[in-house]
Amino acid sequence: MVDFQSHFRMYGHGYTSPDLRQPVQNRREYTHDVAQKFFKRRPKAHDCRNDVIKEHMDKQDWETWLLSHGLNATCRSVDDMHYKEYVDPLKKKPDKLLMTVGMRGSIDGDFIYPRGMFVNLDGNIIVADTGNHRVQLLTNFGVFKKKFGTKGSGKGEFNEPTGVTELPNGDIAVADKNNQRVQVFSDSCKFKYEFKTKQKPYGITSDRQYNIVVSTVDKSIEVYERGGKIMHKFHVEGKGRGCIGLQICANDKEEVIVCDPTDSFVKFYTYAGKMLYRFQPNSNGEGLAFIPSAICRTPLDQIVVADSLNHTVNLYTERGVLLQQLLCPTDDAGCIQTCALGPEGHLICSEFSILGQHCVKIFRYRSCACHATRPGSSKRRTPTTPI
Repeated sequence: MVDFQSHFRMYGHGYTSPDLRQPVQNRREYTHDVAQKFFKRRPKAHDCRNDVIKEHMDKQDWETWLLSHGLNATCRSVDDMHYKEYVDPLKKKPDKLLMTVGMRGSIDGDFIYPRGMFVNLDGNIIVADTGNHRVQLLTNFGVFKKKFGTKGSGKGEFNEPTGVTELPNGDIAVADKNNQRVQVFSDSCKFKYEFKTKQKPYGITSDRQYNIVVSTVDKSIEVYERGGKIMHKFHVEGKGRGCIGLQICANDKEEVIVCDPTDSFVKFYTYAGKMLYRFQPNSNGEGLAFIPSAICRTPLDQIVVADSLNHTVNLYTERGVLLQQLLCPTDDAGCIQTCALGPEGHLICSEFSILGQHCVKIFRYRSCACHATRPGSSKRRTPTTPI
């Protein structure tokens, strides 16, 4: 309190004591948060936050709201992929899954970690049965034909074969990972020759000039000419080194297309190692990550990429434009590791996971005469289980 004289001297002329101003921590707080208290005529600072969160001044509340919003969007996207709309049975289209071949096991027609697969011009499905240290041949309908190879390091023996491809003359080239070599067999599965690789091979492909392109576990690409003489070797750009397997395919322009799951990119390289371009495959839902695990090329130079995380297969142009989704979880697509197109219009995929199926699945891709009237899907395991 003040006495009368002091009160008269101070307040008689309209003087009022101002309120105490609290100090600010930084310039941003001065210009945005407390500016309205200091400068009444100053326009309000722009705030693009949601109306619900404007009352929360703590920055952690805003970050929490963003996280919850993103998680909700991701959950909705996952639910949408697994939701199958009811369709009138009279108007229902045939299922995309035609048949499932094999299960986890060691008998003929079964697989343990089938990491490599290829479909030749006759429609036969060639599978690198990694866990059983052999290569199996199936018909285009999934019927077991023959197998060759046992565990070992001799000629015609394998130690975890991880890739397989066909040369233009019908020979079969197999990437023998732990033996660090590539073995070539005739179309009748007879051993012809072998050559050593610089690193342990994983994926393998070839072109019309009999060049064999090998991807290694060290994230490098090795190009060999016919007979096994090395032409080029280069490392794939991106994150990660070590035991990382890359699936690859080749086009008719002497380019190798690399499916890199470490940074989720599809990359185009020349044989000399120059990266021409790359694209990041898009998922079909908001907030979903994408891990490309398998790749193949169509006759129209379109790219088929499988996503082992969301269990989808999408079709892209060479520049990465999404054309359509070929498979999703409602089509019974699982953790796809390799994919290939058959000459009759089938999409063949090999799948495996630790607690899931180890099998080969045949899906519809284009309309084919062999399954024009086929109802539903079927499972095949050859030979039948003995009683």
